[in-house]
Amino acid sequence: MKHFLLGTVFGAAAGLVFSCMKDSNGNRPGKPLKDEFDAIKHEGQRFNAALQKARKASAELNAQMPEAERTVSDISDSVEHYSEHIQPIVNRMEKKSDELNQDLENIVPNNASEESKD
Repeated sequence: MKHFLLGTVFGAAAGLVFSCMKDSNGNRPGKPLKDEFDAIKHEGQRFNAALQKARKASAELNAQMPEAERTVSDISDSVEHYSEHIQPIVNRMEKKSDELNQDLENIVPNNASEESKD
C-alpha cells in the first residue's frame, strides 16, 4: 500500500510537470488532445442529429405509406377502367386497319401488273 501511494504521488507530480511544459509553438501537450476530443464530440453530435433526422423521416414515410398505397391502387383501377373503356375503339381501329391493308394489297398488285404491261 505504501508503494502504491508513493507511485500515485510521483505519477501525479510527473503529470503536473508534463502538463506545464510547452512545445516549440507555445502549445501545451494537452491542447492537441483537447482539440481531437472536441472534434470527436462535435462529430458525435452531428451523427446523433443525422440519426434523429433519419428516424423522423422513417416515421413520416411509414405514416404516409398507407395513403401512397391507396393512391397507387386508385391509379391502377383508373388505368384498368380506361383500358376497358377504350378497348372497343381499339378493336374498331384494328379492324379498319386490317381492311385498309387488304384494300392496299388489292390495289398494289393491279398497279404493278399494269406497269409491267407498259
